Amino acid sequence: MTAHLLLVTLGPVQDFIAQARRTRDLWYGSHMLSELGRAAARALVGGDAQLIFPALAKNDPELAPCLAPLRPNGQPPQNIPNKLLAEVPSGTDPEALARTVREAVMCFWRDDPAAPVKAKCAKLLTPNLTDDLWNEQIETLLEFTASWLPLGNYATTRRQLEQAVAGRKLLRDFSAWRHQRGNVPKSSLDGGRETVLAPPEQRRSELVHKYRITDGEQLDAVGLVKRAGGEPDQFVAVVNIALASWIACADQCAKTELDALREGCREIGLARVSRRDLPCAVPFPFDASVFFPNRWKTLFEEQGLPGYPNVWGSQYVSPVLRKVGEPYPYVACLVADGDHMGRAISSLTSAADHRTFSCALAGFAQQARQIVEQQHRGVLVYAGGDDVLAFLPLPEALACAEDLRNCFATAMASACADIIPCPTLSVGLGIGHLLESLGELLALGRRAERLAKDIRNALAVIVEKRSGNTYAWRAGWDDGPASLLHKATELLAQRLSSRKVYEIANLLERLPKPVQGTPDSWSGVLAAEVRRALARTEEGGLAPEDVGLQLDHATDYPTLHACVREWVERLLVARTFARALPRKQGRSKANEVSA
Repeated sequence: MTAHLLLVTLGPVQDFIAQARRTRDLWYGSHMLSELGRAAARALVGGDAQLIFPALAKNDPELAPCLAPLRPNGQPPQNIPNKLLAEVPSGTDPEALARTVREAVMCFWRDDPAAPVKAKCAKLLTPNLTDDLWNEQIETLLEFTASWLPLGNYATTRRQLEQAVAGRKLLRDFSAWRHQRGNVPKSSLDGGRETVLAPPEQRRSELVHKYRITDGEQLDAVGLVKRAGGEPDQFVAVVNIALASWIACADQCAKTELDALREGCREIGLARVSRRDLPCAVPFPFDASVFFPNRWKTLFEEQGLPGYPNVWGSQYVSPVLRKVGEPYPYVACLVADGDHMGRAISSLTSAADHRTFSCALAGFAQQARQIVEQQHRGVLVYAGGDDVLAFLPLPEALACAEDLRNCFATAMASACADIIPCPTLSVGLGIGHLLESLGELLALGRRAERLAKDIRNALAVIVEKRSGNTYAWRAGWDDGPASLLHKATELLAQRLSSRKVYEIANLLERLPKPVQGTPDSWSGVLAAEVRRALARTEEGGLAPEDVGLQLDHATDYPTLHACVREWVERLLVARTFARALPRKQGRSKANEVSA
């Protein structure tokens, strides 16, 4: 029997991860898919296959399972992708190996993450839950696809496998549920599976508070595994990530008041975050929702805390807010993806070259975690290959995106020296309100990523305000987008009122649209009106050049209109970053208008 190339893919991925209401749902869902990939990798090397992607040898310690965020040595496990490529030696039946891998993944999923959750959450489950119903919901989650071919020309064989798997994914299995109870609520996460939870009044209160399950919330078996698969204090809430820079400022400007607040949180038993390895969780290891007065009552009710919320908040939280001001309730969802990756992989002519490429991607993923978590106070959800998903505080988001881009460029320069074009990284930043669901924040980040990938090697930012307004801006990395936004942020914080930006935006709406046939004489009108608007400022008047605008009357109208439009979009996006900068109370700010 000849050697074979075997391609295995696991799912679901995007929709499954996005079905999240809390940070633990999102993180554990992503982590669980990585662990299923790790189980598949163990089974492949256990069947004497040689892994190509990811490039892990038979005795690699990264093959060991890890259900917690950290291994016993304190290091996070390497994220394993949902697509695995392996070389099957002659004498080994690839079909039998693929079936063995599928069974190994299914057994791991059923016995390691799922079964312990069912046991420890028994007091949350409905009394009429049967083993058949639980097992059906668990076992129907996994989507396993495998394809294999005799190993001839490496590039051709790999491309044929990709086409075969892509074709199979276009088909769908629609098996009917066999063990539904009927006439019961559906899961709040996916809306497809029946809830396995008991009615709210029958749920054990300690478990309800521990896993933050509201009375109106329903979870199926898979959703419950995502919610209760780890210990609650392992997960950093999105609000703690969003406020990380603000809390660092408060730790310097209101240290005495923050110390008193920490002690007050310990006394009432506020939910903790026990992640000393994450800089965003060290200064304030409690639920940071307490910094928003309008959340005090809800927080006390959800966690079953003793005392009166307003009295406690006025005593412990208000002194901090008087020193630093209330934080800005927005967070950045960063989604990054490599450009030209398919072309780069297609140019690889051997399994050895592909392993070298895989090692470079693994090195980037490892450095991405360091960049996001240790250098920029964020939390990494996933970094595998050229994909990155993370949450960041706004003051750190732009610098983090640029550092990731530079790190990826370095990794690809060494691994793809002879590949043209060399892969690049497109990064999307979706900025949304903390009260938005995690699924919506993730969708926003992915929209920004798609906007960046439209032009490739770019950064795109989409800001979705709670009021309903949405602002978007993008630029290629060669144009220095992070620097442009930093300068715009400084301009709004120091010299230019955002009212002027809105005034110029309204001006663009009043002037003719730059369609074919519009006279270029409108260029002079547009330039003159922008100059007049900037001259009438409380700061004493500004020229277009002072705010980064180059206005030339000789420029044709569509080009000048697009230039001013790009400036407006950039300033409106930058306004969100400017508002998120931590400030001591009493510091003067540029005039603001609601949006």
